[in-house]
Amino acid sequence: MTRAEPEENRLFRWADQLPAALWDDLAARSGSDAAEAASARQDDGRFHLPLLGRVYLVDANARQVREEARPHHRVDFQTGLVLVSHLARARGVPPAGRMVTPQELPGGGLFFTGPHAVNTKALEARFGSDPQALVRRAAALGGVPDQVGGDLAVRLAGLPRLPLYVLLWVGDAEFPARAVVGLDANAHHQLALDGIWALTNLMVGRLCAEE
Repeated sequence: MTRAEPEENRLFRWADQLPAALWDDLAARSGSDAAEAASARQDDGRFHLPLLGRVYLVDANARQVREEARPHHRVDFQTGLVLVSHLARARGVPPAGRMVTPQELPGGGLFFTGPHAVNTKALEARFGSDPQALVRRAAALGGVPDQVGGDLAVRLAGLPRLPLYVLLWVGDAEFPARAVVGLDANAHHQLALDGIWALTNLMVGRLCAEE
């Protein structure tokens, strides 16, 4: 399977710049198998797949990614990376129903460090003194409050079989704010670690966008 490195995300900004090898990985798989494993709807090589509250059209024949509601809107590189690599890799494993941190996934302890560290600092800066803003932003992406921990937590559907979580501890005069990103324990059956990293980037970016 093709991997994407952080340097590629700085060089490439758009889904139409995805490496050909990513599309080759998808082309090597039966369309019906990819659709079933990813819980996508498929018609003649075109996959309809939700991601963080938006539905995307992945056209394996034309090698294009579009947002269904905004077909002329240019889709970013990391969104394309997550969608195409998920369709190529997903194994059809249902969620475990148990939350872990990215570091707890197989190989995650080594991977999610340095340039691959999950961007919790942005969540702490944006919501550390305004936790209800996190609830509002999550709701705008189809997310809901959850009871997994922290002073406040939300759950979002990253992909149909890959829920994501944000746990927030509110800052005060004694302790700074703290945020933790969690995900389902079977996430590694849906994406490689580089794809999971890209998915957390997308979630953090969309949550931290202006209301």
